[in-house]
Amino acid sequence: MRSIVHSTTRAAWGFCVLTAAILMPALVQAQSADDAQPVKALTTNSSGALLVLRNSGLFVIEGGTTTKVGLPATDQEAQPSSLARGADGSVYLAGPGLGVWRYDSAGDSWQSLNDTLPGLGVTAMAAHATQPETLYAYLGKDGMFRSRDSGAEWVKVDSGPREPVQAFLHSDMPGSMESGWLFAGTIRGVSRSMDCFCFWGDAGDLRGTVSAIGYDPTAPENVYAVIEGQLHHSADGGETWTSLKTPQPVTALAFSPSQGLVVGTANGNLLAGGAADKWTPVHE
Repeated sequence: MRSIVHSTTRAAWGFCVLTAAILMPALVQAQSADDAQPVKALTTNSSGALLVLRNSGLFVIEGGTTTKVGLPATDQEAQPSSLARGADGSVYLAGPGLGVWRYDSAGDSWQSLNDTLPGLGVTAMAAHATQPETLYAYLGKDGMFRSRDSGAEWVKVDSGPREPVQAFLHSDMPGSMESGWLFAGTIRGVSRSMDCFCFWGDAGDLRGTVSAIGYDPTAPENVYAVIEGQLHHSADGGETWTSLKTPQPVTALAFSPSQGLVVGTANGNLLAGGAADKWTPVHE
């Protein structure tokens, strides 16, 4: 009887080992595939931690530790694609089928800001650089909307540039007749307007579909745009552009208080920029 039990136990153990041998490569491959997902959007929170949006979710990276943040409970067809940080450090999430949401860190929850929007087809959003309650959202054919009360009421202010907007930012760069400038990454290049919505014009002669756009808050004349994975830089507020070398195609960018320019790549990596085209991995 003891030999039968021993044989059965050994057979069961062998089956477990065989199963593990079969499954482990698949698990490792799945984990690697998850890590290799392209970075869709980047921003920072009030403490300067990086927020990284991938297909697998939203993650906070701080002190070398990565924490997953649950996304809003919405329709399965919603496509989170845009992150923004308000002047008070608030974090906003937007995308087609999602509309605009604000994260409540105290309650670890999301608040919908969609009650007065005409729809949920937000392809890009931005937060005002210095006014915490002012937000902007672009809804394609519905146009450009602004809220001056943190998303409680949205008002259409403009039809936007001639071409669809894929990325969006507000900058406090000097020279505006009001409080700053709006830069829109379109399918034709970068468009620019004072935030009085007086006129949309080309920001230089950069051409192509802009998938990400950002600027240096400490030096607002420095604007960055991504076209087909290529990172471009303007040191004069969008008048002229130069290409920057990166080791991998770029998909997203943000400015970290501690690391400066950080880009997300098509390979899923995060890289911090330095002088002379040198890039340092940001460890998660």
